[in-house]
Parts: sequence; C-alpha cells; structure tokens
Amino acid sequence: MALAIALVYFVALIVIATLYTKRKVKTAQDFRNAGDGMGWALVTFCFVLVPLGSGHTLSLWETAANGQGATAMWWGIGAGAIFLPLMMLWFGPWVRQTRLGSVPAIIEKMFGRDLGAVHACFQTMTWAGIGTAELCAIGTAIYGLSGGAISYRPWCIIIGLILAIFYVFFGGVLQMAWLNVINSIVLIVGSYISLIMVAVWVVANLGGLDAVVEFYNASLGGAHLLSNMNLDRPDVWLQTIIPVIVLHSTCGAVSQCMNQPFFAAKDDQACRRGVFLGAGMNMMSCVPWVLMACIGVAIASVVARAEAGGEVAKLIVPSLALETLPTPIVGLLMISLLSATLSTAGSIFLGNGNVIATDIIKRAWKPNMSDKEHLKWLRVCVLIQAIICGIAALKMDVLFTLFLWCFSFGMPVFVVYFLGMIWKSSKVAAWITIVVSYVVGIIWTFWPPAFMNNILMGIFALNIYMVMAVSIILGVILTAVLPGEPGLRTKKYKEKYGFNYKGDSVILDQPK
Repeated sequence: MALAIALVYFVALIVIATLYTKRKVKTAQDFRNAGDGMGWALVTFCFVLVPLGSGHTLSLWETAANGQGATAMWWGIGAGAIFLPLMMLWFGPWVRQTRLGSVPAIIEKMFGRDLGAVHACFQTMTWAGIGTAELCAIGTAIYGLSGGAISYRPWCIIIGLILAIFYVFFGGVLQMAWLNVINSIVLIVGSYISLIMVAVWVVANLGGLDAVVEFYNASLGGAHLLSNMNLDRPDVWLQTIIPVIVLHSTCGAVSQCMNQPFFAAKDDQACRRGVFLGAGMNMMSCVPWVLMACIGVAIASVVARAEAGGEVAKLIVPSLALETLPTPIVGLLMISLLSATLSTAGSIFLGNGNVIATDIIKRAWKPNMSDKEHLKWLRVCVLIQAIICGIAALKMDVLFTLFLWCFSFGMPVFVVYFLGMIWKSSKVAAWITIVVSYVVGIIWTFWPPAFMNNILMGIFALNIYMVMAVSIILGVILTAVLPGEPGLRTKKYKEKYGFNYKGDSVILDQPK
C-alpha cells in the first residue's frame, strides 16, 4: 500500500512536470540551464534539495545508528548554516556572471584547456560516487515502502534508478526545479509528521522517551549521544563539523551539479534572494532522520526487523517506520526520503551528463555538432551516468566515508579556482597544487602513515586535513611566486582586457 502511494505520487508528479517543461525545453541550452531564465523561487528550491539527498538522510542516520548518535546532525547544520549562504550569496553568482555555462569551462578559462578537461573527468568520477550513494538511499526508501517484501539488492536499487533517471531526463534543469519546489515542502512536512508520530508511539508503548534514554545509558555508553551539541568532544569538531563545512564549501563550489541552478538563474538576485529560506530548510531537513535512527536502535523489535533485512544501520529508519507508523504515514515518510534523494541523484546525473556531453564530447570530439545533436547527447550522457551509478550501488556498503573521500577531490581545485577569481591564475601553480594534493589524498586514504594512529590517535586520520594543508600551502605560495594572469574578478583583469567577470556588465565576447 505504501509503495503504491509513493509510486502514484512520483509518477504523476514527473509526468505533469515533463508535460509542462516539454513546451519550454527546445534546445540544449534550455535543457542544461533553463535558458538562463529561472527566478529566485525556482533557483532556491532547485538548489536547496541538491545537497540534501543521502548526505542529509541515509548517511546521517547510518552514522547515528553506528554509534555517533545525534551529533551526526552537525553535518546538516553545518551545510545549511555555512555552505548554503556561501553558495547563494557569493559562489553561485560568481559562476553565473561568467556566462560560461559549466565549471570545467571556467577552469579552462583560468588555467587552460588541459586542466579544464582534467577537472571535467575527475568531477564526473568523484560525483558518480555521490550518485551511487544517492541510489543506495533511494533503494532504502523503496525497501521501506514495500514493507521489506522487495529485496534491497538488486530490485529496490533498480526501481530507484528508474525513478531518478526520469526525474531529469525529459526537461533537464527546469523539470528538476519544478519537481523540487513541491518535494521540498513534502520533505519537511512528511519527515516531521513522522517523527512526531514515532514519539507518540514510544510514549504509548514504551512509557515515554525516558526508555530510550535508559537504553543509551545501559547499552550504548551514555545518553550524551542523544544530544547534538557535545562541543567539548574533539571528535565532533574534527570528524563532523569541520569536515562538513570545509568539504561542502570547497567541493560544492567547483561542482557542476551544485552550480547548475545558478547557471540557470536569470540574474544575481535570483541566486541570492532565497538564502534565508534555503538555509533554514537545509538545516531542518536532517533532524528527523537522525532522531528516528537514535530512537530505532533503542527498540529491540526494530533492530530485529532491520537485521532481518541484512543491513541494520541502513535499514533502521524504514524498520522503525514499519514497526511504529500506520501504512499511509510510512508512505509519507518514504516519499519524503525519495524527495530528497531523487533530487540529488537527478542533479548529479544531469550535472555529470552535462559535463560529459558539453565539456568532453562537444569540446574535444565534435565541436561543430548541431544544437539538436547536442541535446541528444545530453540525454544519452545522463542515461549513461545513471547506469554507471546503478551498477556501483549494487555493491555499495558505507556511505559517510564515501562522501568524505569524493568531496576531498574538490578541495585543491577550489583553492586554485578561488585564487584565480580574486587574485591571480597560474597554470603551473594550479597543476602542481592539484596533482600533489590528489596524490597525498590517495595515500592518506589507502596507505596512511603509521604515526597517524600511533601518535595522533586517529583524530586526523581523515584525508581532509592533509589535503587541505597541502592545497592551501602549495596554492598560495606557488601562485605568489609563479607568473600568471590577473584574477577574473580583479581590477587588473579589467584593465588588461576591458572587462572582468564581475557583475551584470560582463560581455559575451570574452578574450581567448
């Protein structure tokens, strides 16, 4: 019943959005960037759901259920309070003002075609990892909707893959924007109603939330895990708060899927006007999922149901819903989860497909392709990207670590990109900074030096800290000492070329 409710909801919604946007999406530019004409409401809702997905839902409740408790909420709080304002007030308008259409094109303008192509390739590979995580979360929602009747792997993943493809396949970014407007509201309302009803069930069947507190004190090391504060704990700062702020802000600023709504904005006000609404929704979105996971691990029958599904941490929230909520509310909760994860998965398929079709195939292979052919390749590449993520999702296990690993590849790119905007762009400095940082990140992830655990007790074992240090030190020093071009937004650039990439006065006839 719950699965039928959700499928009817999403099929009807996608069909309506497709029919509406089909009249407006006639060209490749329409598909990629909605003809550069989206207003602030569409930009805000389109962007707000993009960074949510499994990062604010499944990965967080999985982390909470695996021992971190409510402190996992700092991931969503940090993203909403820091990352969202940075993107909507500054970094988003920056990319829109370039009129270049994609992040790899901006990197190419700063540092040459070769580095632009490298970023295009690495961006699609690393964000394919995030897309894989989204499909795992979608599959979890399908599993919950089916009451456990459909196996999580492979069928729930496959059903989720089909839904995610159709989320953006016909209307591109405009279709995604309209779907996100409705699903943003459904996400917040559905998840909070479900949390309240779970709390009511706990009061009625366990005598109150004190039973959950007692379980944590007796079995999980203390009720402090039910607080999301714990700011006196170094691990909360070093393994959650700092990583989410740094990695979201750096990797997100140079990713195509995060910037796609801003490339489609009609002006800078459309990027900025909804910042308070967007930040508030982003921070609120993660709370119900983490709290439900914290409650779920304290209920033996819920844990037993999740164990029967084969993956306790991943299935704890659907199992809690099936155990405590009436069928229509289970459907509403899982629709809320699908609203978040489908939007993020769709944006990744769209962003990566755009980069592959435009920055790799069109630029390197068929620069003279017609607009009709370009539109065809955009849809083909969206489909290919989705299938790759789907195959990987059938083997995926832990999500939180995957996010940290994939996001770290954006950090050195962000450093040279940021310097190339406000100060100076040096090709040699950018190449050295990115290559060395990538090598260090891989070593720190797969072959960490022994002293990381023996001396620092694993606190800094996450590759983010070494990659961040190497990126900043090399980026700043090498940019300072090596020759290069003035930053795209600087006065010196304007003096040299007659304009800069700052504000609405930028001209389309850019210097080669």
